Formats: sequence, structure tokens, C-alpha cells
Amino acid sequence: MNKLSFLSLLGFLLTLVGLAPAAAQTIRRVNNTGITGTNIYADLPAAYAAAAAGDIIQVEPSGTAYSGIAVNKNVTIVGPGYFLDPSQNAGLQANPLPATVSTIEVQAGGANAYIAGLTISGTFYIEASNVTVQRCNIGTLYVNGSNQIGTPQTLTNVIIRQNYINQVYAYYSMDNILFTNNIFVSSINIPASYNGGFYNNVLLASATLNNLFVTNNYFTASPGGAGNTFNNNISAQAFTTAYPNVNGNLANVPQSSVFVLAPGATAFDAWYQLKAGTNPARGTGQGGIDVGAFGGTTPYKLGGLPNIPAIYQEALTISGNSLNVTLSTRANN
Repeated sequence: MNKLSFLSLLGFLLTLVGLAPAAAQTIRRVNNTGITGTNIYADLPAAYAAAAAGDIIQVEPSGTAYSGIAVNKNVTIVGPGYFLDPSQNAGLQANPLPATVSTIEVQAGGANAYIAGLTISGTFYIEASNVTVQRCNIGTLYVNGSNQIGTPQTLTNVIIRQNYINQVYAYYSMDNILFTNNIFVSSINIPASYNGGFYNNVLLASATLNNLFVTNNYFTASPGGAGNTFNNNISAQAFTTAYPNVNGNLANVPQSSVFVLAPGATAFDAWYQLKAGTNPARGTGQGGIDVGAFGGTTPYKLGGLPNIPAIYQEALTISGNSLNVTLSTRANN
């Protein structure tokens, strides 16, 4: 497909989900595979430097990682998702490569930024209010961390939704943080200076939570902390003082009773779908919904597909001197 038709298709797809630019907005493509053209950049920092507030930056699949950026303006940055290899979540994208970025730091000027569909191999820093991080594969997430310049402020209204995250560290203070429908591979620590909600997550290692509404989660280790309100959670370990036997909480429920834990020998997001048949997590959450990342009103999206339609299949045929291209697309809510 030539550059012009690709850009036209991309604009059409973004229009379908309400991300189409207004008159002052621009869609900027990031592609390090040698494609060139108007508003196409070989690396993410160049695209970000050229972007104005409100622009959409589309980071395209590549086998080579993109350089990291510090975000200090309101932009939307969207990648293709992750775990797209045929041995994992087959058939989600025609190109199974992710868009990998080394680091992202959302600084104070980046309030209202939206970031989705990326693989952040190193560290992701959130240092601004009203930031949404959705459907990303993140190595280490620092919330309101010590990387900030100047005196750290109390942040507000940060949403961490439908991500696959190795570990989380949170510092200073936060009003109204929302963790929902995430899979946490390693530890997460939320201090007593925070408040907010913790809904429909899967935690595969230790968790220290404080002053949160904690509902419909699965814990492999009963969480520590204080001041939480627990409802309809499941733990693989016993009840504790920090994780009480109240409000529909369950204990001593192993992963093998809840999750499919397949395919392959190496865990990825599909492992934590609920297994069929009798399952203590199915329909036992608050309001009768499923416990875990795939339950609730914003269930986890396999492969981290962003909220734009995807080209999941392509076919090229030659007829005489004509090259015919057939694309199959699907919407992603």
C-alpha cells in the first residue's frame, strides 16, 4: 500500500473512534523501517518535538526499539499492542511486531496525555495529573516518583487501565488514582498518602495497598497495607488482618482453579483468562461480574490493542500489471 492510501486509511480509522484530528490537530507517524513522507518520522523524539498539543502520534510496529521521550504537552500516543506473535495472541494484527519504547516520562506539562498500545521496555514515569495509561506493556511504572524536577505535587485523577505491568512504585501523594483491569506480574506498593480505586486486577506477586476501594481482584499473595475497603476479592493465600474475611472475599483459592494458564510454557496475558467450567471467580464479583482482569465494564483487551480499528489480515495478489491489496479490519472497543 502506498503512503498516501495508508494515511487516508489511518485517518478514516481514527475517525471511527473519535480520535480524528480537529482543524488544529495532526496525525504524526513514527516509523523506523525506512518509510518517509509528510509527517512521518524515523524516531519518536522527532515526532514528539514536531507535535503540538492535541496531536496524535501513531507509533508503528518495528523490530527495532524507539528512543524514549519526556512528555510535557497534551498529546495522544498510540501503538499497535503487544503479545501479537502467532504463538501468543494470533490474528490480532497483520504485523505482529510491537512498538517498543525505552522510557516515557510524563512531566507536569503533560497533563491530560493519553498513551496506549505501547511496549515500554524500561521505565514509565507519571508526574502529571489527568493522565491515562491504557493497554500498555510496561516494565516498571513509577507514579509521582522521585524523578520529578522541583517540589513534587499531589497528583489527581490518574487512570491505569487494561495494562500488563511488571512492577509498580508509587511515591508522595495522589488523590483519586484508578487501577482497573490490569495484570501485575511483580510487586505493587501504594502508600498511605494515596486514595482511589483498585478494581478487577490480577496480582501475581506481593501487594501493599493503602486507603483504596479494593474490589473484584485476584491476589496470589494476600495483600498487606491498611485503610482499604475489600469487597469480593480472591486470594490464593489465607485471610490476614490486612485482608479480612468479610464482604464476599475468598481465600486459599489457587491459580489453577481460576485461570487457563496456557498456552505455552511462558506466561503472557492470555494465561489469566478465566478457565471454563466450575470457577470460583466467575460471577462472584461485586454486582455479579467476574473477578479478575477480564471482568467488569472495561475488561482487559488481549494483546493490548488500542481503541482504534486494527488491520488484522492482509492479502496481496498480482493481476497483469496491477497489484491488488485486500485488508481485513476489525473494531476494538
